[in-house]
Amino acid sequence: MSKRCPDCHRINEDSRIFCGYCGATLDAELRLIQDLERQKELSKEPENARQRSDVNFYVSRSAPEKKKGSAAPWIILGLLVVVGIAAWFFLKG
Repeated sequence: MSKRCPDCHRINEDSRIFCGYCGATLDAELRLIQDLERQKELSKEPENARQRSDVNFYVSRSAPEKKKGSAAPWIILGLLVVVGIAAWFFLKG
């Protein structure tokens, strides 16, 4: 059975400890140890020196960015309006 990376969700060989694609830890116990070490480091820092992104270190991915819409529907709509106006002038006269 192969291991799936919790960060990039790619499949790796059973013998791997770290993901061959993103380098994340594949072993659940090792991930737990890393999380505990991060907690220790956070507890040693002064309260005002902590950054908001360090508070929740279980979230490994940032929020997805919104995709910008395509301009193609607006261009098509504009062309249809121009064709409609041109047809109205030709049929009127």
